[in-house]
Amino acid sequence: MRFRRRWPRLRLGTRIALTILVAILAVGALYAVLFLLMPARLLPTYSAHWLIGKAEGAALVIFKADPHERSALAKRFGADLHLHICWRRTWDQSEPTSEKGLRPFLERAKASIERDLEGKVSKVAVKGVLELRGNMFHVDVQPQPPDFINKLPLGPLEPGEADIPILGIFELAIQGLDGSWIVIEPEGTQGYAERLQPWLILLTAAVVLVSLLSTVTARRALRPLDRLAEGARQFGRTRQAVPIDPAGLLEFEVIARAMNEMQERIKSFIDERTQMLAALSHDLRTNLTTLRLDAEELAGGDGKNRIIAGMEEIERMISATLAFAGDDLKGEPIQKIDLAALLISLCDSFSDRNCPASYSGPDHLFARCQPVAIKRAFTNLIDNAIKYGSRARVELERSGDRAAISIADNGPGIPPDKAGLAFQPFRRLDNARNRESGGVGLGLTIARDIIQSHGGEIRLGVPSQGKGLEVLISLPLPSSRRA
Repeated sequence: MRFRRRWPRLRLGTRIALTILVAILAVGALYAVLFLLMPARLLPTYSAHWLIGKAEGAALVIFKADPHERSALAKRFGADLHLHICWRRTWDQSEPTSEKGLRPFLERAKASIERDLEGKVSKVAVKGVLELRGNMFHVDVQPQPPDFINKLPLGPLEPGEADIPILGIFELAIQGLDGSWIVIEPEGTQGYAERLQPWLILLTAAVVLVSLLSTVTARRALRPLDRLAEGARQFGRTRQAVPIDPAGLLEFEVIARAMNEMQERIKSFIDERTQMLAALSHDLRTNLTTLRLDAEELAGGDGKNRIIAGMEEIERMISATLAFAGDDLKGEPIQKIDLAALLISLCDSFSDRNCPASYSGPDHLFARCQPVAIKRAFTNLIDNAIKYGSRARVELERSGDRAAISIADNGPGIPPDKAGLAFQPFRRLDNARNRESGGVGLGLTIARDIIQSHGGEIRLGVPSQGKGLEVLISLPLPSSRRA
C-alpha cells in the first residue's frame, strides 16, 4: 500500500506509451536470448565418395529384401551409418525453387549413383540447397568470384577424381523398380533450430507481450470505474458515503472527487430530512397525545369513536413514514441468520392470531442479513397477503447461490401495468387497497428498500393458479456475497 501511494500518478496516454515501450524492450530481450545466446549448431559435412558408396550399397540390399522387412532393414542401415534412412512407398518429388548455393555437388552425387545403379533402380532424385539469405542455418553463401559455382565440373564423379564435400542439408532418394523409395537424410536434420525463424519468433512474441501488457494496463486503468460503480451500488443500499479512490490515474481524479462530493451532499440532505421528520414526529405525537386525552373526556358516541380512530390512523401514518425515511435500521450489524426458521416463525405467529399463513420449503437455509430489518420486510409482505388475499402462502428454496422466496395470496391482485406503481411510497391501488384495510401505502416500499439494501431483488407476479398476487424475492447466500 505504501508503494502504491509513492507511485507517481500517470495519465492514461503515458501508461499506454510505457506499455508499448516495455513490450518492445521485452521482445528485444527475448530475441537476444533466443538467437545471440543460443548455442551454434554444427553442420555436418559428408564425403561424396563415401555417401555415394553407402547409398548404393543400402539401395541394393533393401530393394532385394521382402517388402515387409524393408522398413526395419533401412533403420538398421541408418543406425550403422549415422544417417536417417527410411523406406517409403511414395515420396514427394517436388524440387526446391532455388538453384543457388552448393547444389552442383548434390547433382554430381546423383549422377554418380544413377550411373552405378543403371538398370538396378528406376530413378534417383536429390533435394537440398543453401539459399543466399535467410536459410535455416543463418548462413550467407557468397561465392568469389560470383561465377565460381557455374564453372564447377558436372556429371558423375570419375574414378580417381578428388573427393568433394556434401553439406548436411539434403535428401537423397532412390526409387526401386517396384516404385517404392528409400530416402537418405543427414542424421538429426529436423532439429528445433530449423523451425525457429527470427521474424516468426519476433512477431509471435510481440503479439503475446503487447496483448498481455495491454490487458494488464487496461484492467488497472479501468479498476477505478469498477470501484466507482461498486461505491454507487453500496451507497444506494446503505446510504453511507463510500469514498472513491482514483488509484493514481489523473483522468479519474475529477470523477472520483465529484462522486465523493455528491455522496456527501446526498447523505447530508437525507440526514437533514430525517432529523426534520423526527422533530415533526415528536411534536405531532405530543399534540396527538393531548388531543386523545381530551377526546377520552368526551361523551361516548359515534363522534368520539371517529375522532379516536382518526387520531390512531394519523399515528400509524407517522410511524410508517418514520420507518421508511428514518435511519434506525441502517446501522444494524449484519449477522448470519436462518431464513427458513425466520419464515416459519412468522407464519406460526400470524396463524396464532387467526391469520392463515402456511410455509413450505427446507427447515434450514442460512443467509447474512440484518435480522430486524429483514424480519420487518417479510412481516410487511405476509401481512399484505393476509389483508388483501385472506391467506398467505410462503415458499422458500435454494436457487444456485441465491435464496428464492415466494409470498402468494388469493386476493384481487395487481394489474401487470401497475406493478411498478405498487412500490411507490404512499401509493394505493384502487382495486387492491382501501382506507378500510388500514394500510398507508408504505408496506411494499419499506420491504423493497430493505431487500435491495441486502443486495436482493423483489418483483410482483401472478401465482401459478392464475389468481391473486405473488411477491418474488431473491437474496444472495453467504457463498456468493461479496466481501
